[in-house]
Amino acid sequence: MLLFMKLGDLLGYEVLEEGKLYVKNVTTAPGILPKDHRTFAPILIPLLPEFPTGHWNSAHICKAETNNELVFSRITYKLTNLKRLRQNIHKVSHPSFSQPILVKFAEFSWQIPQVECETTAYQWIDGSGIGPKFLGHVTEAGRTIGFVTEFVEDARTATLQDLEQCQGILTKLHAMDLKHGDINKHNFLIYPEGVLLVDFETTRSCNKQEELEEEYRKLEASLGDLSHRGGVGPRIVGLPI
Repeated sequence: MLLFMKLGDLLGYEVLEEGKLYVKNVTTAPGILPKDHRTFAPILIPLLPEFPTGHWNSAHICKAETNNELVFSRITYKLTNLKRLRQNIHKVSHPSFSQPILVKFAEFSWQIPQVECETTAYQWIDGSGIGPKFLGHVTEAGRTIGFVTEFVEDARTATLQDLEQCQGILTKLHAMDLKHGDINKHNFLIYPEGVLLVDFETTRSCNKQEELEEEYRKLEASLGDLSHRGGVGPRIVGLPI
């Protein structure tokens, strides 16, 4: 239930949900609301799109390109950091999710193309069961700088004993004409339900059978590699890099 509005640099709303009061800060694209209406809640509120449910802090409203209707184009959620897993990967929680989730983001501008490649790869494999479930994007100032996936509980790094399972998931990826590009053992997560691939920064479309076969042949040696290439040390395993 939307209770009332106050004005400042942002449009501020107080929303009553499940008996609790939440403050929601909303920005709007320039010119989408008549100036005379911005100060009169009874006229303004019916013009706005339906507010998203769940625990969010701020959002942005703009006009949809297809029909010029007002839509929420960006929603900001506050995440609680549970554990830092890698330099740019965190296990976090949010009230909208019953289980912890994983956030991976670019720390520097030169890493953004890698994020774009990885989110594209997640789009390609969506619904295939090859990787963790993709949950959303992380944005900053209107640009995508990271993404959110499910956190795979009780996962570990693959070893030579898991060769058959890893061959199976890699074959599944290759059947989609996709080459992973970085098949180090830390990018194969063994968990109670099977195996998943992670770290798709170098994944690309590939219909050259010889390249896919070469990647497949290198898998056994990769799983037997005793170095920590692609990982951070012997005590932290089973987590994407």
